[in-house]
Amino acid sequence: MLSSALERVEVRSIAIIGGGPAGSMTAERLLRAGISRNRRKRDWHVMVFEERRGWEKPCGGGLPAKALVRYPFLLEASEPHTVIREAEFIAGGGEAVRFNLRMPIVIYSRSVLNNLLLQRAESSGAQIIADHIRSFCRDGRRWKLQGRNHAYPADFLVLAGGARSPLRSFLAPRFQSGDFMLTYGYYVPASDSLLRIQFFANFEGYAWAFPRTDHLSVGICGNLNENGMAALRERLHSFMKNFGYSAEAAPVFSHLLPALGSEGWNKLELSGEGWAMSGDAGGLVDPLTGEGIYFAMRSGELLAESLLDDTPQSYPARIWREFGRRLAMGARLAPRFYHGDFLGRPSTTRLVEFCSRSPAFMNLLQELLEGKQSYTNLPRRAYQTFAKGAFQMVVGAASRKLLALNDLMRARA
Repeated sequence: MLSSALERVEVRSIAIIGGGPAGSMTAERLLRAGISRNRRKRDWHVMVFEERRGWEKPCGGGLPAKALVRYPFLLEASEPHTVIREAEFIAGGGEAVRFNLRMPIVIYSRSVLNNLLLQRAESSGAQIIADHIRSFCRDGRRWKLQGRNHAYPADFLVLAGGARSPLRSFLAPRFQSGDFMLTYGYYVPASDSLLRIQFFANFEGYAWAFPRTDHLSVGICGNLNENGMAALRERLHSFMKNFGYSAEAAPVFSHLLPALGSEGWNKLELSGEGWAMSGDAGGLVDPLTGEGIYFAMRSGELLAESLLDDTPQSYPARIWREFGRRLAMGARLAPRFYHGDFLGRPSTTRLVEFCSRSPAFMNLLQELLEGKQSYTNLPRRAYQTFAKGAFQMVVGAASRKLLALNDLMRARA
């Protein structure tokens, strides 16, 4: 735990390795703040190292409602993006529920999104450096970063280069294999307006089809310890066949996505003397859904705010209060959600069934998608909703029987 009186640390130059959502938001928030709360003008030198500007990352690219509320420019931007207002969830046995989203989901190609965020950081005053940082080390109280041909000094180091960055081992232990999801998929040349999610029995993960402006991102993710590439590919191809998605002439993608288990969260290190990690590099991804863009952007903001307050050591506590507790709970819930059963059927199947029949369960699902429902009290809320939903389903079934009987009696009359 942090003490109530945090030691203030003055920082003049900041090196951010990685120009994705986490790194770009850190830079933008720092420089747009202009002056700190104690009214001293900041004269920071912020460097963002990104070798491949606006590169396409294997990712669905979905931004949930909570991201659009906090960052409305994502919905208003002129850059190409898709606004999704309808979704379908399918259970392993084929049961399905299609519904209108109360709040939209926006989907960007990651090349477009990354470039948008990097441009915002640059317009705020960040120096974007197209160099590959190979190593770094402490040089007294400062850092020395070694690029291909140049060395760069900095007071503070931010690693935002992804969970598989080899530079992570310079600061903290590597993630274990069980802390990753393996993804595989295709960029399918087609168009649609429906977001589709497919669950499978006793499988920790799901298949998806996310519409983008000029193609579909169709893929699957599964726990790395439980699945090999061949098994993932077989499940994905079955999903694609069922819904008419063609892999012919479609570019292939594959990626390792951080999805920390409970042990990973217990051992997580986000900062140390003169350094911090944000986004995927810090493992800040929802272990249950694989959602990471919002948490990357928000972690960048929280890191910037701790630097604005001259208390970078407060960053982990800010993360924990804001969303870390929720993600840690998600790590505990994920195995039970994907492998557990409820009333004799898989939990994922019951989710689809109940949402198709109960307005109370559909409301709970909508709140989860909108980011309004926390995982910390989700089990209790789910059981309360089940009690209410069961009553609604019984009443609904009885009403349907009465209507059918009434129709039958009218037909006989």
